[in-house]
Amino acid sequence: MNDSHTLYWLKKDFRLFDNPALHQSLIDSNKVTPVFIMEDSFLESSDTSAFHVQALLEALFSFKKVLQSKGGELLIIRGEVIETFEKLHASFRFNKIYAHQETGTFRTYQRDIAVRNWCQKKEIDFKEPLQTAVFRNLSNRDTRHTYWKEFTFEKLIPIPKKLSNCIVIPEWYKFETRTDSLTLESLGFSLSSIQKESMQKVSEKDAFNDLDSFLHERGLAYRGGISSPLTAFQAGSRTSVHLAYGTITSRTIYQKTLERMEELKLQMEAGVKNAGKWRMSLRSFLSRLHWRDHFIQRLETEPSMEFEAINLAYEKLEYNADPKLLSAWQNGNTGFPMVDASIRCLNETGFINFRMRAMITSFACHTLQISWKDINCPMAKMYTDYEPGIHLSQLQMQASVVGINTVRIYNPNKQIIDQDPDTIFIKKFVPELKKYSSEQIILHKEETLGNYPPNIVDYKISSAEMRQKIYAIRKTEGYREIADAVYKKHGSRKKSKTKNRKKEK
Repeated sequence: MNDSHTLYWLKKDFRLFDNPALHQSLIDSNKVTPVFIMEDSFLESSDTSAFHVQALLEALFSFKKVLQSKGGELLIIRGEVIETFEKLHASFRFNKIYAHQETGTFRTYQRDIAVRNWCQKKEIDFKEPLQTAVFRNLSNRDTRHTYWKEFTFEKLIPIPKKLSNCIVIPEWYKFETRTDSLTLESLGFSLSSIQKESMQKVSEKDAFNDLDSFLHERGLAYRGGISSPLTAFQAGSRTSVHLAYGTITSRTIYQKTLERMEELKLQMEAGVKNAGKWRMSLRSFLSRLHWRDHFIQRLETEPSMEFEAINLAYEKLEYNADPKLLSAWQNGNTGFPMVDASIRCLNETGFINFRMRAMITSFACHTLQISWKDINCPMAKMYTDYEPGIHLSQLQMQASVVGINTVRIYNPNKQIIDQDPDTIFIKKFVPELKKYSSEQIILHKEETLGNYPPNIVDYKISSAEMRQKIYAIRKTEGYREIADAVYKKHGSRKKSKTKNRKKEK
C-alpha cells in the first residue's frame, strides 16, 4: 500500500463481500473515497422505471449504512459522472479510480468511454475489475468457457475488517449536498402502496437471505416449479434482482450452490429423503446461472444490439406499427388472459418467471407483430431485475431475429392449460374474470366476458403471417452466411441435448 488516493466509484455493486473493485481500492491506497453518483441521465433514460429507482435506493442506503458501521463513509452526489469527477478532483488529487467493468446500455457504454478519456487526460489510472464472468475484447468465443471457469472458481473475497480509510470527504460536500434524503418521490418517481409491498427487497443482507432460503428450503421445487407463474415466486431462486444491483455476485451464488450440492451428496449416500431430487434441481439452477453470463457476453461483444438485430437480415422484417396494439399489450388488455395476467403481474410486482417473459415477448412480436425495438424499453421498465445484457439477448431471441435458434411462437391458451389450468394466477391479476369458469377463460376468443375484451387479433392467422415473414427472410440469398457469422460470434459452444423441438410451444 502506498500514499496514493483512490476514488472508488460505486455503480451497481452494493455489497462488501466479494467486491473486487472495493478490495483493490483498499489494497492500492491508504486513502479511499467511495462515491455513488445519481445520474440525471439514468433517471431520465427511457428504460428507467420507478421499480429500478426504488431498488437502487434500497441497495444504496443499505450499503452506506453497513459501510458506516465499519468506520467508512460514502459520498452520494447527484449529477453527471464527468462533472462530478471534476469537482472532486479539484478538492483532492486522487490518482486512481476503481469501478467494476459494466456491460450496460449504449448510455453507460458511452459514459464509460468518456470516463476513460477524461482519466487519460488527467493522468489518472482507471481500473475496471470484473464483477461477473463477461469479458471485454473477447476475440474468440471458443475460449470463453475457460475464462469463465477461471473467474467463477476464484477464491471469494471476504468482507473488509475495517474501512476507516474510506472516509476522505471534501469540505463542500458536508454543506452543499443533502443526498441522504433522496427518495423515490424527490427523484420524480412514484409507486403505489401495492407495488411497494409487492416489490422484492434489495440489499446485501436480503441477497444472502434469499439465497439461503433457496438452497435449504425453496429450491427443492425449482426443477419444474419455475415454469408456472403460480409456483415460480417461491420455487425460483429470486436472486436475479440481487445480481442486477450487485448485492451478490454470480460466482458467490455458484460456489455456495456447489457447497450445498456436496452436502446433499453426503445426504444421498446416507439415504436422506429427497436429497437426490434436491441435487437435480440445483444442477438445473447452475446451468441457468451459467447461461446468464453467456447472454450478457452478447451485449458486451455487440453493443449495437440495443438498436439493431444481431442478424442484420431481420432488419428488413416488417411489423405492425399500430400504437393501439402496443398500448393494449403494455396495459394487459389484449383479450388473451395469460398474456394480460402476466403483464399486470409485472406492472404490480416487477417480477414474472422466465417462461411468461418469453411468452409475452413472443406474443408481442409474433402475434401482434410489434417490433422488438418498440417493446424494448416498455418491457425493460417492467422488470425490477432489469439486466440489459439478459434483456436484449432474450428479447431478440424470443422475437426470432437472432437466426440461430428455433422459431418459438408461444400459444397463450396452451400456456393456461399447461401452467395455470385452474386459472388461479389469471383470476388474481385479471379480477374481472373471477366469476368465470376455467373452461370459459381458456375457450375465450371472439366474445367479451363481462368487461373483459375479446382477442385483439386472431392468434392463428396473425402468428402464421409472422412465421411466413420470418421464414421468407431465412430463404433469402446470403442469409446462411449471415447466420453462420452470428453463430461464430455469439453462439453457445455447448451441444444441445434436445433435437427436433416443436416450433410452437
